[in-house]
Amino acid sequence: MEIRQLRTFVAVAELRHFARAAALCNLSQPAVSHQIAQLEDELGARLLNRTARRVSLTVAGDVFLEEARRILGVVDRAHERMQEVARGAIGRIRLGATPTPGLYVMPTLLAEYGARHASYDLSLHISPAHVLAERVAANDLDMAVIAGPLAAGELRARQLLSDDFVVIGPAAHALARTSGIRPRELEADRWVLREEGSDTRRQLTAWWHRHRIAPARTTTFAGPDAVNRAVSAGLGVAMVSRRTIADNPAHDGITILSMGAALPVREIVLVDHPQKHHGAACRAMLALLDQTFAPVTREARSPARRGKPGARGATRRRG
Repeated sequence: MEIRQLRTFVAVAELRHFARAAALCNLSQPAVSHQIAQLEDELGARLLNRTARRVSLTVAGDVFLEEARRILGVVDRAHERMQEVARGAIGRIRLGATPTPGLYVMPTLLAEYGARHASYDLSLHISPAHVLAERVAANDLDMAVIAGPLAAGELRARQLLSDDFVVIGPAAHALARTSGIRPRELEADRWVLREEGSDTRRQLTAWWHRHRIAPARTTTFAGPDAVNRAVSAGLGVAMVSRRTIADNPAHDGITILSMGAALPVREIVLVDHPQKHHGAACRAMLALLDQTFAPVTREARSPARRGKPGARGATRRRG
């Protein structure tokens, strides 16, 4: 059964005339008769009563006319929707983000996007980096904003901004007013950790290893906000992204400890699939990212694409 056959049948049924239906469908009268005969053979029922002067619907034809109109209505609506998509009138974007950029970078940007493109369907999924990479590769997500290096794979990455770490403690910490704190001076403290698999946890573990410290007391929380709240409550010290405590009144009980050793700096990158066709909603997001983050001279590359040119990168926000 073909759409053109349904259109031809509806024309004959409504005009009650083969010749006029043929003219409306831009077909010859024998072609119209052939299409109706094909439909009747496929359905196993006669749809039209034919006489020398008159065409009328059979009972089967009357029932099928209702279904044919419904099917054609759906097809026409699908065509209209695709034209709207082509014009950029409607669209959809499925974003992913790891917790730090998802909670502390993306909300303001998504609010701006929603104000500019109210007709676009927008969703944000916060997950660990490896989960996001798998979903982007499978086209379950259009793109993702990830803190830290991207594991080797087929995705491309471009830098959006840099993200530096700080060591924080309760406001009443004994070293709160001390400058140049040596890492080993915090070895006896309880350290509040991010969950296993987070880039923040990996960065802290590597920093410990570099400075040969092994804290005996640790407590793990899921997500940056939970870590900051635990430190604010006096549980211990932690290494966190500076972005998670900047201008956050919920963490007034936190102080940044002045370390005498360099702390990690990482990249926050946008990842997508190099072979993905981005529709209007995705292109609008890419344009907003370009406007929001200033360009840098170097390019960000995923480990899987080292040595190959990447997309234009960006770093800290203007202003």
